[in-house]
Amino acid sequence: MKNLATMFSVLLLLVFAVSCSNSTTRTGTVDDDPMDNERNDNEQSDAENDDSASGSDDDGDDSASGGENNGTTPGNNNKIVENLEFESGFFFVEGVEYSLKSRSDKTGKAMIWYNFQPADENPEEKPLFVFYNGGPGSASAIVFLYNTAKRTGDQAFSEDGFAENGSSWTQLGNLLYVDARQTGFSYGIIDDPEDRNERRTYFSTSNFNVFADAADFIRVILRFLKTHPALESNPVILAGESYGGTRSTAILNILLNVADYAENNRVFYDETLFEEIAAHFKRIDSNVSGMPSKEDVAKQFGRQIMIQPLIAGNEQFEAEGELLERDDSPLYVVQDETGVKFNKCSGFNCNKHNNALIYIQRAGRDIYSYRRPYNWLFDYTDVATAKMLHMPMFEEFILNDPRKIDELYAENRTGVFRYADVPNLCSRNLTDAAFADLPEIERIVLKNRIVQRNLKPLSTGNLESVFGDLQAYDEYFVDLNYDINSAFYSGAVSHYDTVNGEMFLENIKSVKTFITQAEEDIIIYAKGIPESLKSFNGVSGVTVKDDSFTVNFSDGQNVEVTFPFYPESSHSVSVNQPAKFFNDVRNWL
Repeated sequence: MKNLATMFSVLLLLVFAVSCSNSTTRTGTVDDDPMDNERNDNEQSDAENDDSASGSDDDGDDSASGGENNGTTPGNNNKIVENLEFESGFFFVEGVEYSLKSRSDKTGKAMIWYNFQPADENPEEKPLFVFYNGGPGSASAIVFLYNTAKRTGDQAFSEDGFAENGSSWTQLGNLLYVDARQTGFSYGIIDDPEDRNERRTYFSTSNFNVFADAADFIRVILRFLKTHPALESNPVILAGESYGGTRSTAILNILLNVADYAENNRVFYDETLFEEIAAHFKRIDSNVSGMPSKEDVAKQFGRQIMIQPLIAGNEQFEAEGELLERDDSPLYVVQDETGVKFNKCSGFNCNKHNNALIYIQRAGRDIYSYRRPYNWLFDYTDVATAKMLHMPMFEEFILNDPRKIDELYAENRTGVFRYADVPNLCSRNLTDAAFADLPEIERIVLKNRIVQRNLKPLSTGNLESVFGDLQAYDEYFVDLNYDINSAFYSGAVSHYDTVNGEMFLENIKSVKTFITQAEEDIIIYAKGIPESLKSFNGVSGVTVKDDSFTVNFSDGQNVEVTFPFYPESSHSVSVNQPAKFFNDVRNWL
């Protein structure tokens, strides 16, 4: 039962998002007049006839309700983009039949939001970094708005608006930001969104589990590459934060071992996905026939960056808990600074990681940044998200005109919904009945989160003034969708399962890996990552150095993982030490 307690305790704690809903050479503010920010038609280059920025199809089908993927789908699935310029829009993901642990299932339809930012120089020659946050249920706003993209919303550089980012990763390559289904700007599609039961049914393990989530991202990445021929064969580097580490692990494991998956030798089977993967590698390499080999895949998907990741499931949390009770634990620093005594676990059912998280909150500190006050990270990163939801800041951050994306408009959102219930969980009252089915730690964390949001509501901006009023169950942007979490936990393969660590260890034999080690993060106490890997079959030992660790496999293979230390960083390294993070990645590449 100890493992089960750990699973419950981190269910919402792991959600890294703002909330529910370095030089600066140029700046803007949220007070700018929208009319002052309209771009000159010449600067738009006729918007490349605006096919790249538009969400409507060339054949005139702009229905967001969608059909199966028959070549005439809504979104940008079929738009060939010749020029690499700033671009945003949606990819349509059709309903797909699959099996997980031999159980047949089918996903629902979704429109997946992306923002593309080309490299500063020679983008056609540079790798593609694919960014996403975690949760599960979290938008990718943090990693997008805080010091990786061309412009930053970090209030440290521009209090009221945006700033040109001196640490922009566009200096290293092309950037693709993706929101998971039902998070950020991405949304689900059903036949009758007014039907509460149909909305609720969508929020099930059919759509929300480790492998279905990974399949969504593989489809979007491959479809983006197909519609951007200049990049189709370029290296792709996954960059996931928090649960994004689990997502990266599943994505890479499917890609690297697609031939084995296609033979139905693994826990997941999705025939149409495997065919799409095979078609992609055949297009970029005529020597590939049938399913690509691990070596074929690693030529393109051979590097990954993991930001404070969950990669080893429950084993990782157990290892973190052990380290957090040692005499050199940061919990004793908090004890000395606050005067609030830390008591080690006692009793058979006490979970050490949970105990540490409860203590940090009791001491009035942030579990994502133990040196800072309770909820500091959420409070801090709410600021830039609120900016992005204000026109014209939205346009300034994505660096193309959102008014030309058809699927954003209320009149085109047929079948669209964001929430299972109305109102959203963030607006529910704090009665015991509302939390009756949750374990005690979940009640504590969720209640605190809701209280914080009710006290400090996230600005909804003025997107409705541009795109139209939405139904109560819809919303333009959802930074954290609580309806997703319980579904992920209930899946046949959850993000706490041992299989995630096994896949990670299998992947790193083929994929060069970079993992951040942030000092202030308690929810992902990164020192526990290499320690946890020692418990897996096939690992004979793990050797840790200052900025790396080496996994020694029983078969004699040794794999070094880059593991740089960030002494002033919270769970979000790009928020606290963006310049060091950028330079470390540049040197690693």
